[in-house]
Amino acid sequence: MRKRTSSVFTAALVAASMASLAPRANAQAWLYPTYQPPIIATREFNFGVSGASDYGTTGIFQWREGIGPDTHLGLDVGFASPSGGNTGFLIGGGIGQRIMRATADTPIDMLLTGGIYGEFGVKPNYVRIPLGVSVGHRFPIQGTKTAITPYVHPRLSLDACVSDCFGTGTDLKVNFDIGADFQATPVLSLRGALTVGGVGAFDSKVGFGFGLVFHPATLSRR
Repeated sequence: MRKRTSSVFTAALVAASMASLAPRANAQAWLYPTYQPPIIATREFNFGVSGASDYGTTGIFQWREGIGPDTHLGLDVGFASPSGGNTGFLIGGGIGQRIMRATADTPIDMLLTGGIYGEFGVKPNYVRIPLGVSVGHRFPIQGTKTAITPYVHPRLSLDACVSDCFGTGTDLKVNFDIGADFQATPVLSLRGALTVGGVGAFDSKVGFGFGLVFHPATLSRR
């Protein structure tokens, strides 16, 4: 167990070091966590709320649906309510592809992620295309049906301003999440994550979010 824990924390430190090299960063479609541990979902529904300084409050609904033993698709829909600004609409879609499953020799799960996400209503309006890797490990809690999965999720993103740009254009940026998934029951999980990012050409900020995740009882997680 000590060896597995050390491997997970090593991966976390490497990912955090990558992100610290970037002078600015951006989030998924706004400043909110992806709530994406390295887990393939057969079907899950997440209701997340996050907050971050001037970016205000973000509410997001996520639906992830498995299309194979190692692949799922996802849909994000939500709102962004920044301090002193207009409420924005968030929408996007993504994909998760397992690239490594934990074994006794290599106790790390890895999930390749990508997608396209947009924010509309808070000027300027951006569309983002992130590519990242979620890295972590699932630790079952002995004597129970619960488990905890700590993870990190660094991402490289291409950000394109699509309207009300005010001189801003297209940027290539990095951001990351550090989070954990707590599987309370076979059908209910709690997720929390610290996220570092920003929107478009704006400065990086730190935010935090919580998600309540439902897994239909007729389906299991992979």
